[in-house]
Amino acid sequence: MDNILPYDSSLGDRRRKTYAVVIFLPHVLSSVVAPLREQFDPLYNLVAPHITVVFPFETNRPLSELTNLIKHEADSQKSFLIQLDTVGDFYPKSPTIYWNVKKNTSLSELYYRLHVSLGIPIPFKIFLPHVTVAREISHHRVIIVKEKIASYLADDKFFAGSVDLITPLVDEKWVSVRTFPFKGFTANPPAI
Repeated sequence: MDNILPYDSSLGDRRRKTYAVVIFLPHVLSSVVAPLREQFDPLYNLVAPHITVVFPFETNRPLSELTNLIKHEADSQKSFLIQLDTVGDFYPKSPTIYWNVKKNTSLSELYYRLHVSLGIPIPFKIFLPHVTVAREISHHRVIIVKEKIASYLADDKFFAGSVDLITPLVDEKWVSVRTFPFKGFTANPPAI
């Protein structure tokens, strides 16, 4: 499995492509997060609000092979409820403020299965799924920004019905290459 590597922009091999696997927020939640990201995240316009399941990686595998591997995992995954609650941060390690995803066995299992299927080393011992809301906030403004963001982000939930394979374009904006619906996904999930 030496043809998939964690993302490293210094590789310089033009045949390698960069990808990530994410769950995009539904429009109703994305529209709540988007103005906050525009105000507090200098990278807000590069990718829509999402939960990262497989962090950026580089590969020279053909797209058809990647899509078959991801499709296999998505086909065996039932839709599941994702609950968003508190606002947290990764300070001082990373200047990031996020909307926390409550512990979710289905999401964690999907994270590990996709990494194994794709042959990618698991980047973090503990998977902390989240929606990035702000970054590059100076250390002395973290509390102020968190309080401001928290007043907009109440507890919420949605059904995850798919994952997307995304890739950056030349302008560094990430776009979906393929969407992989989960087994039994319906556009009208049960009432939450």
